[in-house]
Amino acid sequence: MVKIVGKFLLCVFLGCVATFLNAGISMSVRSDSGGTNQVVVGQPFTIEVVIDDVYGSIQAPKIKGLQGFAHSLNGMYSSTVNGKSTARYTYQVRIDTLGSYLIGPAVVTHQQQELVSNPLTISVVKDLGVSAQTQNKTNQTSPNKAFLRLMIDEETVVVGQKMNCSIRFYYQDPSLTLHNIGVPEFAGFDKKEVSKLESGTAQIDGVEYRYAQWRWDMYPTKPGEFIIPAYNAEYDVPTKDTNHMFGGLFMFMGNRVERKRVYSNAVTVKVLPLPHCDKTVHAVGSFERISAEIKPGIAKEGEGMVLTIDIEGDGNLQTVALSSLAMPQSLKYYDSNSTIIQPKHADELPKKRFEFIVQGMQCGDCEIPEQLFTYFDVDKNAYVTLRTSPLNVSIMPGVLGSKKEISSAVNTFATPALQESENEIADINITGPWYPVEERRPLAWWLFQILFLIPLLYSTYPFIREKFIGLTGNSMRIRRRRAFKASYKKINQCIQTGDNTQLYAVFTELFQQIEGTRDLRGITQDSEWNNFFERVTHAAYAQANNKDTDQLCRMAQEWLKRLEKI
Repeated sequence: MVKIVGKFLLCVFLGCVATFLNAGISMSVRSDSGGTNQVVVGQPFTIEVVIDDVYGSIQAPKIKGLQGFAHSLNGMYSSTVNGKSTARYTYQVRIDTLGSYLIGPAVVTHQQQELVSNPLTISVVKDLGVSAQTQNKTNQTSPNKAFLRLMIDEETVVVGQKMNCSIRFYYQDPSLTLHNIGVPEFAGFDKKEVSKLESGTAQIDGVEYRYAQWRWDMYPTKPGEFIIPAYNAEYDVPTKDTNHMFGGLFMFMGNRVERKRVYSNAVTVKVLPLPHCDKTVHAVGSFERISAEIKPGIAKEGEGMVLTIDIEGDGNLQTVALSSLAMPQSLKYYDSNSTIIQPKHADELPKKRFEFIVQGMQCGDCEIPEQLFTYFDVDKNAYVTLRTSPLNVSIMPGVLGSKKEISSAVNTFATPALQESENEIADINITGPWYPVEERRPLAWWLFQILFLIPLLYSTYPFIREKFIGLTGNSMRIRRRRAFKASYKKINQCIQTGDNTQLYAVFTELFQQIEGTRDLRGITQDSEWNNFFERVTHAAYAQANNKDTDQLCRMAQEWLKRLEKI
């Protein structure tokens, strides 16, 4: 007996060991670009780890070398058959630098044993071309060619230089429907608003494509080498299941579509720092002129004048700022606002307008010197300084006249009592005409009470009205009249729309509302009424007869009049 038990335990142990030895882990790459282990720089691809023939739950594997790249766990699938489990983990990975990289192996510890997969050598290339992206896994050309292209006019720029960008979705099948454009996240650029959709046709490698395109501008904010990752486009392709055994059924369910996704190319942008400049640099781009104007040119002391400065050119106008102005000591200025004026014609450039409030502090003529605007010209690759013309202004004596003149004028006409309180009373305005001001009459008390009671009466009117109707005993009569009025309105709507299916609900709701106002039980014994109500019920719960719709609605109006007289 002991020998039999020992043999049985030995067989169980050997079976467990053999089962565990069959466990395995493997790692592979899936890329929408068509390559086996070849991916496009900045374009996401999928790494799949499969763990087979293990018992119990399985932890997520650890992949060596994956931490150095942008990655995320994209999905996890697990199945169990006869106690054996199979787990599949998928990771979305993006590599932003060209070259060859070793990722793996994937390692997982299960039941105190370590499972190790094969490593992967991944080649990151700049682009695989259109032909490679439009082939499937069997290396046959797909009948629905569609691909995405990211285009940038300059790949080597300086900080703040304008970059014209566009994303273009090419396709051949006109029944294809673009569902969504996925925008990746990347830093280091000031991205502007995307333009409206543009469409057209283009030829690539001798093949004509349709395309949908969007444009936008970007401005780099710091130097360095940056990767603009791949955009993605999701589109729907109608499926043609003409030989499907349930094809006739799907005819009534609308067109079936297949959702697909394609990725664009990634772009490497090298951003250079601006050269050294001793002056304050206001912008980067190409600017034509700067102009200044002040209104009015003659003002009194303390009065405000508006100084307007316009800068016209092509650049990141939203970030252009005039931090300080050259101004004489007799003038003070304050920032007001700034606006961007878009061109009205194709041969014009946008401009940014700055407005400052200028205040004269001393009487006399003074000059506002020229204002400087320095920018880095990307066409000339040099700094350029634009200048405004000097402006002349005249400041006249006004409300802020010198204190000595005001004191002498006051002392000439003041009484001794006023002279004693000179230090306590503020300076009075002795310039300009004086005129009497009538005292404002207060609102009458009775008018104030009426205005105060109007909101109170308006808010309490519904409550008072309902109470009055209840006390006078007219509530049932009013409710009955409202019910018939609403029924007439609904029947008129049925006549206009040609719908007799709502007549049953109209009479049912009417009887519920007027219940207790009149004894209508006798109407149920009328054969004509029963015939009419059966037709209304049939129209509501059975297939309606369009030819009989108008007649049935007219009969409903007649019966409503008869019921109202009861």
